[in-house]
Amino acid sequence: MLKKLILAAAGFALAAPAFAHDGGRGHGWGHYRQPHFHPHAVVVHPRPVVVMPAPRVFYAPPAPVYYAPPAPVYYAPPPVVYRPAPVYAAPVPVLPPSGVSIRLHFPL
Repeated sequence: MLKKLILAAAGFALAAPAFAHDGGRGHGWGHYRQPHFHPHAVVVHPRPVVVMPAPRVFYAPPAPVYYAPPAPVYYAPPPVVYRPAPVYAAPVPVLPPSGVSIRLHFPL
């Protein structure tokens, strides 16, 4: 049993450099998996979470809308209508009697 223990210890002693790690300095295998251990790496801290309540929403009636009054309408005065001029019969020419006249004057 002691022999097995000595062989195991010798094996670990010879294999120790193979399992050695560089202390997280980024050299060798696995350096890309732990960039926050690199001495030149930028350390990013998580931002604090701020929880705020949702703002209250108020609904107001719409503002009144004022329209300009309609423009005044001006009407022209009513047209003056004249009665048409009376139409008379054509004047009959008064001709001197053509014939013998007996001047009879009867008082009425």
